[in-house]
Parts: sequence; structure tokens; C-alpha cells
Amino acid sequence: MNFITNKVEDKLGVDLNGDGRIGGPGVSAKLEQATHVDMNRDGIIGGHRPTPGGGLVGKIETATHIDLNRDGRIGGGQGYRH
Repeated sequence: MNFITNKVEDKLGVDLNGDGRIGGPGVSAKLEQATHVDMNRDGIIGGHRPTPGGGLVGKIETATHIDLNRDGRIGGGQGYRH
């Protein structure tokens, strides 16, 4: 079911299952999870960093003042710094 959900998310551009990402993990994330090595040096093994503005969901949250993805922030917050 995850595969189908991820494909639908990719096509629609919407996070349907509330996991914080649109679509599934990429090849680099899968490789990092398998080797436990941070290949792209983003500080996360096998994950992703959300966009600073929260992306489309963040913009909708800002407009509606509702925490849609239940991350505790409205609009995505500050994001990550390197």
C-alpha cells in the first residue's frame, strides 16, 4: 500500500499519509539506510530535510492558520541550517 500511496503523492504533489514527504524515499536515502553512512552530508541518514518554508503544506497552513500536518508549527517554521 505504501508504494501506491507514494506514487499517488508524486502525481498529486500532496502528502496524503502525513509522513512529511511527498512520494517515497529516493535512491540516496535508501543507500544511506542500507549502509548507515551519510552519503550526501546533510546530517540525516536515510531521511530528508523539510523545506524552510514548509513547501505547499506550509503555505496552506500559513493561509488558513491551521496545523494540517500536525508537526506543531504553522507554515513550516525556520527549517534547518548547515
